[in-house]
Amino acid sequence: MLTNDYSYADCLTNAEKSAWTVDDCFGGRDFDYSRRFLPDRIAGVDGISCPDETEKRTLNQIRGNSYRHIFAFVEEYIIPMVMDHARDDVYGDETRLNYLLSFAQQEVKHQRMLERAMDQISAGLGTTCGVIPGREQVAEVVLGKSRLTALLLTSMIEWFTQLHYKEHVQDDRDLDTLFRDILKFHWIDEAQHAKADSLLIEEVAGQLTPEQREQAIDELLELGTAVDGLLANQVEMDIDALEAITNRRFTDDERDEIRTHQRRSYRWTFLVSGLDHPMFKQIVGELTADGSAKIAGAAEALAA
Repeated sequence: MLTNDYSYADCLTNAEKSAWTVDDCFGGRDFDYSRRFLPDRIAGVDGISCPDETEKRTLNQIRGNSYRHIFAFVEEYIIPMVMDHARDDVYGDETRLNYLLSFAQQEVKHQRMLERAMDQISAGLGTTCGVIPGREQVAEVVLGKSRLTALLLTSMIEWFTQLHYKEHVQDDRDLDTLFRDILKFHWIDEAQHAKADSLLIEEVAGQLTPEQREQAIDELLELGTAVDGLLANQVEMDIDALEAITNRRFTDDERDEIRTHQRRSYRWTFLVSGLDHPMFKQIVGELTADGSAKIAGAAEALAA
Protein backbone atom coordinates (compact mmCIF):
# COMPACT_ATOMS: atom_id res chain seq x y z
CA MET A 1 0.00 0.00 0.00
CA LEU A 2 2.52 2.63 1.18
CA THR A 3 6.30 2.54 0.96
CA ASN A 4 6.94 2.59 4.72
CA ASP A 5 10.30 2.20 6.41
CA TYR A 6 8.77 3.22 9.74
CA SER A 7 7.65 1.20 12.75
CA TYR A 8 5.83 2.01 15.98
CA ALA A 9 8.82 0.66 17.88
CA ASP A 10 11.14 3.18 16.25
CA CYS A 11 8.66 6.01 16.85
CA LEU A 12 8.34 5.06 20.53
CA THR A 13 12.11 4.79 21.01
CA ASN A 14 12.72 8.17 19.41
CA ALA A 15 9.90 9.78 21.38
CA GLU A 16 11.41 8.54 24.64
CA LYS A 17 14.89 9.75 23.67
CA SER A 18 13.68 13.22 22.69
CA ALA A 19 11.10 13.77 25.46
CA TRP A 20 10.73 17.40 26.63
CA THR A 21 8.44 19.52 28.80
CA VAL A 22 6.89 22.93 28.28
CA ASP A 23 9.19 24.33 30.97
CA ASP A 24 12.18 22.90 29.10
CA CYS A 25 11.10 24.91 26.10
CA PHE A 26 10.41 28.23 27.81
CA GLY A 27 13.17 28.07 30.40
CA GLY A 28 11.71 31.09 32.23
CA ARG A 29 12.17 33.29 29.14
CA ASP A 30 9.98 35.88 27.47
CA PHE A 31 9.93 37.04 23.85
CA ASP A 32 12.20 39.79 22.55
CA TYR A 33 9.89 42.30 20.87
CA SER A 34 12.75 44.04 19.10
CA ARG A 35 13.04 40.97 16.84
CA ARG A 36 10.87 39.18 14.30
CA PHE A 37 9.13 35.96 15.31
CA LEU A 38 8.76 34.38 11.87
CA PRO A 39 10.83 34.25 8.67
CA ASP A 40 9.22 36.26 5.92
CA ARG A 41 8.52 33.14 3.82
CA ILE A 42 5.90 32.37 6.46
CA ALA A 43 4.90 35.88 7.63
CA GLY A 44 4.75 37.52 4.19
CA VAL A 45 5.26 41.03 5.55
CA ASP A 46 8.33 42.46 3.82
CA GLY A 47 6.64 43.01 0.45
CA ILE A 48 3.92 45.26 1.86
CA SER A 49 4.68 48.93 1.18
CA CYS A 50 2.32 50.86 3.47
CA PRO A 51 3.63 49.91 6.95
CA ASP A 52 6.98 51.28 8.13
CA GLU A 53 9.68 48.91 9.38
CA THR A 54 8.49 49.02 13.00
CA GLU A 55 4.93 48.29 11.91
CA LYS A 56 6.14 45.42 9.73
CA ARG A 57 7.92 43.90 12.72
CA THR A 58 4.73 44.27 14.77
CA LEU A 59 2.69 42.58 12.04
CA ASN A 60 5.29 39.81 11.93
CA GLN A 61 4.79 39.31 15.68
CA ILE A 62 1.01 39.33 15.28
CA ARG A 63 1.47 36.66 12.62
CA GLY A 64 3.59 34.71 15.10
CA ASN A 65 0.69 34.80 17.52
CA SER A 66 -1.82 33.64 14.91
CA TYR A 67 0.60 30.97 13.66
CA ARG A 68 0.66 29.48 17.15
CA HIS A 69 -3.13 29.79 17.47
CA ILE A 70 -3.87 28.14 14.13
CA PHE A 71 -1.71 25.15 15.00
CA ALA A 72 -3.60 24.76 18.29
CA PHE A 73 -6.83 25.28 16.35
CA VAL A 74 -6.27 22.71 13.62
CA GLU A 75 -4.69 20.15 15.97
CA GLU A 76 -7.73 20.10 18.25
CA TYR A 77 -9.16 17.07 16.47
CA ILE A 78 -5.90 15.08 16.52
CA ILE A 79 -6.10 14.06 20.18
CA PRO A 80 -9.49 12.28 19.94
CA MET A 81 -8.54 10.89 16.51
CA VAL A 82 -5.36 9.27 17.85
CA MET A 83 -7.16 7.94 20.91
CA ASP A 84 -9.76 6.39 18.63
CA HIS A 85 -7.04 4.55 16.71
CA ALA A 86 -5.39 3.46 19.96
CA ARG A 87 -8.65 1.78 21.03
CA ASP A 88 -8.68 -0.30 17.84
CA ASP A 89 -6.04 -2.63 19.24
CA VAL A 90 -6.03 -1.87 22.95
CA TYR A 91 -5.37 -5.53 23.85
CA GLY A 92 -3.12 -6.25 20.90
CA ASP A 93 0.18 -4.63 19.94
CA GLU A 94 1.44 -3.01 23.15
CA THR A 95 4.15 -1.04 21.36
CA ARG A 96 1.59 0.46 18.99
CA LEU A 97 -0.72 1.28 21.91
CA ASN A 98 2.06 2.85 23.98
CA TYR A 99 3.22 5.01 21.10
CA LEU A 100 -0.27 6.23 20.20
CA LEU A 101 -0.95 7.13 23.83
CA SER A 102 2.35 9.02 23.83
CA PHE A 103 1.32 10.73 20.56
CA ALA A 104 -1.92 11.96 22.16
CA GLN A 105 -0.08 13.16 25.29
CA GLN A 106 2.36 15.10 23.15
CA GLU A 107 -0.51 16.86 21.37
CA VAL A 108 -1.94 17.89 24.75
CA LYS A 109 1.51 19.23 25.65
CA HIS A 110 1.59 21.20 22.38
CA GLN A 111 -1.72 22.80 23.25
CA ARG A 112 -0.34 23.93 26.62
CA MET A 113 2.83 25.26 25.03
CA LEU A 114 0.98 27.20 22.34
CA GLU A 115 -1.51 28.69 24.79
CA ARG A 116 1.31 29.80 27.08
CA ALA A 117 3.05 31.44 24.13
CA MET A 118 -0.11 33.29 23.15
CA ASP A 119 -0.63 34.55 26.71
CA GLN A 120 2.92 35.93 26.81
CA ILE A 121 2.60 37.50 23.36
CA SER A 122 -0.65 39.22 24.32
CA ALA A 123 1.04 40.66 27.40
CA GLY A 124 4.07 41.75 25.40
CA LEU A 125 2.09 43.40 22.60
CA GLY A 126 -0.23 45.07 25.10
CA THR A 127 -3.40 43.72 23.50
CA THR A 128 -5.19 40.45 22.96
CA CYS A 129 -5.05 39.83 19.23
CA GLY A 130 -8.20 38.46 17.65
CA VAL A 131 -8.07 34.82 16.59
CA ILE A 132 -10.54 32.63 14.75
CA PRO A 133 -12.97 30.94 17.16
CA GLY A 134 -14.71 27.58 17.16
CA ARG A 135 -11.90 25.05 17.16
CA GLU A 136 -14.05 22.41 18.90
CA GLN A 137 -16.73 22.79 16.21
CA VAL A 138 -14.13 22.51 13.44
CA ALA A 139 -12.71 19.40 15.14
CA GLU A 140 -16.18 17.84 15.02
CA VAL A 141 -16.40 18.57 11.30
CA VAL A 142 -13.02 16.92 10.63
CA LEU A 143 -13.87 13.90 12.75
CA GLY A 144 -17.17 13.63 10.89
CA LYS A 145 -15.27 12.85 7.69
CA SER A 146 -13.78 9.45 6.92
CA ARG A 147 -10.90 8.20 9.06
CA LEU A 148 -8.61 8.36 6.05
CA THR A 149 -9.53 12.00 5.40
CA ALA A 150 -8.66 12.99 8.97
CA LEU A 151 -5.37 11.09 8.78
CA LEU A 152 -4.44 12.69 5.46
CA LEU A 153 -5.11 16.15 6.91
CA THR A 154 -2.94 15.28 9.91
CA SER A 155 -0.17 13.99 7.69
CA MET A 156 -0.22 17.14 5.57
CA ILE A 157 -0.01 19.36 8.67
CA GLU A 158 2.85 17.41 10.18
CA TRP A 159 4.89 17.34 6.99
CA PHE A 160 4.57 21.09 6.47
CA THR A 161 5.43 21.69 10.14
CA GLN A 162 8.76 20.04 9.47
CA LEU A 163 9.31 21.98 6.26
CA HIS A 164 8.64 25.30 7.99
CA TYR A 165 11.14 24.61 10.74
CA LYS A 166 13.90 22.84 8.82
CA GLU A 167 13.92 25.02 5.70
CA HIS A 168 12.87 28.44 7.00
CA VAL A 169 13.31 28.75 10.78
CA GLN A 170 16.16 26.59 12.02
CA ASP A 171 19.04 28.66 10.64
CA ASP A 172 17.44 32.13 10.81
CA ARG A 173 19.41 33.76 13.64
CA ASP A 174 17.56 37.05 13.23
CA LEU A 175 14.42 35.55 14.77
CA ASP A 176 13.51 35.77 18.44
CA THR A 177 15.22 32.85 20.17
CA LEU A 178 12.26 31.73 22.26
CA PHE A 179 9.89 31.70 19.32
CA ARG A 180 12.40 29.72 17.28
CA ASP A 181 12.78 27.24 20.14
CA ILE A 182 9.00 26.78 20.36
CA LEU A 183 8.98 25.78 16.70
CA LYS A 184 11.98 23.52 17.30
CA PHE A 185 10.34 21.65 20.18
CA HIS A 186 7.11 21.33 18.19
CA TRP A 187 9.09 19.92 15.26
CA ILE A 188 10.84 17.32 17.46
CA ASP A 189 7.51 15.60 18.16
CA GLU A 190 5.96 16.15 14.75
CA ALA A 191 8.90 14.42 13.06
CA GLN A 192 7.75 11.20 14.76
CA HIS A 193 4.04 11.92 14.36
CA ALA A 194 4.39 12.15 10.57
CA LYS A 195 5.86 8.64 10.53
CA ALA A 196 3.07 7.29 12.72
CA ASP A 197 0.53 8.94 10.43
CA SER A 198 1.91 6.91 7.53
CA LEU A 199 1.54 3.70 9.55
CA LEU A 200 -2.06 4.57 10.47
CA ILE A 201 -2.86 5.59 6.90
CA GLU A 202 -1.61 2.21 5.70
CA GLU A 203 -3.78 0.41 8.27
CA VAL A 204 -6.92 2.35 7.34
CA ALA A 205 -6.44 2.58 3.58
CA GLY A 206 -5.84 -1.14 3.33
CA GLN A 207 -9.47 -1.69 4.32
CA LEU A 208 -10.89 0.71 1.71
CA THR A 209 -11.80 0.40 -1.95
CA PRO A 210 -10.02 2.59 -4.53
CA GLU A 211 -13.21 4.64 -4.77
CA GLN A 212 -13.25 5.27 -1.03
CA ARG A 213 -9.63 6.39 -1.11
CA GLU A 214 -10.40 8.83 -3.93
CA GLN A 215 -13.35 10.14 -1.92
CA ALA A 216 -11.02 10.83 1.00
CA ILE A 217 -8.95 13.12 -1.25
CA ASP A 218 -12.10 14.96 -2.29
CA GLU A 219 -13.08 15.40 1.35
CA LEU A 220 -9.60 16.64 2.20
CA LEU A 221 -9.83 19.33 -0.46
CA GLU A 222 -13.29 20.32 0.80
CA LEU A 223 -11.74 20.81 4.24
CA GLY A 224 -8.99 22.86 2.62
CA THR A 225 -11.59 25.19 1.13
CA ALA A 226 -13.15 25.64 4.57
CA VAL A 227 -9.73 26.32 6.13
CA ASP A 228 -9.06 28.95 3.44
CA GLY A 229 -12.18 30.78 4.53
CA LEU A 230 -11.06 30.73 8.17
CA LEU A 231 -7.65 32.08 7.16
CA ALA A 232 -9.34 34.99 5.38
CA ASN A 233 -11.09 35.85 8.65
CA GLN A 234 -7.78 35.70 10.51
CA VAL A 235 -6.23 38.18 8.08
CA GLU A 236 -8.88 40.76 8.96
CA MET A 237 -8.28 40.26 12.68
CA ASP A 238 -4.53 40.62 12.18
CA ILE A 239 -5.02 43.97 10.44
CA ASP A 240 -7.32 45.13 13.25
CA ALA A 241 -4.69 44.12 15.81
CA LEU A 242 -1.99 46.00 13.89
CA GLU A 243 -4.13 49.14 13.93
CA ALA A 244 -4.80 48.78 17.66
CA ILE A 245 -1.15 48.25 18.60
CA THR A 246 0.27 50.99 16.34
CA ASN A 247 -2.58 53.48 16.86
CA ARG A 248 -2.78 53.83 13.10
CA ARG A 249 -5.88 53.72 10.92
CA PHE A 250 -5.09 52.24 7.51
CA THR A 251 -6.96 53.49 4.48
CA ASP A 252 -9.12 51.11 2.46
CA ASP A 253 -6.39 50.88 -0.19
CA GLU A 254 -3.77 50.15 2.46
CA ARG A 255 -5.93 47.45 4.02
CA ASP A 256 -6.41 45.95 0.57
CA GLU A 257 -2.65 45.83 0.04
CA ILE A 258 -2.03 44.18 3.41
CA ARG A 259 -4.92 41.79 2.83
CA THR A 260 -3.64 40.71 -0.59
CA HIS A 261 -0.14 39.92 0.68
CA GLN A 262 -1.38 38.21 3.82
CA ARG A 263 -3.95 36.02 2.07
CA ARG A 264 -1.20 34.75 -0.24
CA SER A 265 1.11 34.18 2.73
CA TYR A 266 -1.48 32.35 4.83
CA ARG A 267 -2.42 30.12 1.92
CA TRP A 268 1.17 29.10 1.31
CA THR A 269 1.84 28.53 5.02
CA PHE A 270 -1.17 26.39 5.91
CA LEU A 271 -2.28 24.88 2.62
CA VAL A 272 0.14 25.05 -0.33
CA SER A 273 3.28 24.09 1.61
CA GLY A 274 1.46 20.93 2.72
CA LEU A 275 -0.20 20.02 -0.56
CA ASP A 276 3.14 20.52 -2.33
CA HIS A 277 5.26 18.64 0.21
CA PRO A 278 7.11 15.79 -1.55
CA MET A 279 6.32 13.25 1.18
CA PHE A 280 2.63 14.12 1.21
CA LYS A 281 2.47 13.94 -2.57
CA GLN A 282 4.15 10.52 -2.44
CA ILE A 283 1.55 9.24 0.04
CA VAL A 284 -1.35 10.49 -2.07
CA GLY A 285 0.21 9.08 -5.25
CA GLU A 286 0.61 5.63 -3.72
CA LEU A 287 -2.95 5.57 -2.37
CA THR A 288 -4.91 6.86 -5.34
CA ALA A 289 -4.95 7.06 -9.12
CA ASP A 290 -6.28 10.61 -9.42
CA GLY A 291 -5.35 12.16 -6.07
CA SER A 292 -2.01 13.57 -7.17
CA ALA A 293 -3.57 15.57 -9.97
CA LYS A 294 -6.30 16.81 -7.65
CA ILE A 295 -3.96 18.12 -4.98
CA ALA A 296 -1.60 19.62 -7.57
CA GLY A 297 -4.53 21.50 -9.10
CA ALA A 298 -5.67 22.74 -5.70
CA ALA A 299 -2.17 23.90 -4.78
CA GLU A 300 -1.79 25.74 -8.09
CA ALA A 301 -5.15 27.48 -7.65
CA LEU A 302 -4.34 28.59 -4.11
CA ALA A 303 -0.90 29.86 -5.10
CA ALA A 304 -2.22 31.93 -8.00
